[in-house]
Amino acid sequence: MSRERGSIAIVALWGVALIAVLLAAASAATRSEVFVAGNALGSARARLAAEAGTQLGLARLLRGERDPQTWQDGGTAVRIAIVDEAGKIDINLAPLDLLTGLFTAAGKPHDVAERLACNVLDRRGDMAPPCPQPDTRRTYRFAAIEELAGVPGIDAPLYERVADCVTVATGASAIDPSVAPRMVLLALPGATEGLVDSYLDSRGFWGGQALPALPFLMASPRRDFTIEAVAITADRARYRADLQIRLTETPSRPYQVMGWRNSSRIPPS
Repeated sequence: MSRERGSIAIVALWGVALIAVLLAAASAATRSEVFVAGNALGSARARLAAEAGTQLGLARLLRGERDPQTWQDGGTAVRIAIVDEAGKIDINLAPLDLLTGLFTAAGKPHDVAERLACNVLDRRGDMAPPCPQPDTRRTYRFAAIEELAGVPGIDAPLYERVADCVTVATGASAIDPSVAPRMVLLALPGATEGLVDSYLDSRGFWGGQALPALPFLMASPRRDFTIEAVAITADRARYRADLQIRLTETPSRPYQVMGWRNSSRIPPS
């Protein structure tokens, strides 16, 4: 009888241990599901706030307001920027030197940057010394900037660095320096960091008139804009939405939507 009672106690202990293990596994699974659900909820909240931010930015643009703004929606902060596309490099028309300068400004050695620029020209079906003859059997223009990521030699990190500096909207082989970001200005042949930083320091006061004459500069018609909205929730979920529009001269239809992008890619602060 004593041995039987001991055996029953051992079986009972093993049963209790098994139940504890099952409860722990169930608890871990529940916590994991709650965590995943919380992340999904935070991401959805950030996405909706960013998309709302683009609409607020559009309303401000139509009123002629173009300064950056931060909108607070409860615990979610939304940074809204209105970017003139004329300050970016049009990858369908930019010459070899300007593209080479862009990839150099993004951190590539000059010979690598030139080879990448040649690959962009090859994709377009254009040619320029010292690039090889383009493969005309497969050439076509870029319909969206995301297609730049498919050019040979342009990996994801490089694309992320240059994505905010390129466009397909302007139809110009030059850029407007008065609205161009720093990396685009550094892409200009003959530009130096000191020259560009000095120009950026004075641009807000003098409207961009302090930049010396450099190649590939133009005055912008100011028709195409991208409204960038980056939402950051209280639990640090992030989302970015970009709305690209073209202003018209038609009162009944003051703008035309040219593109829409949702992305978890967050621009540098």
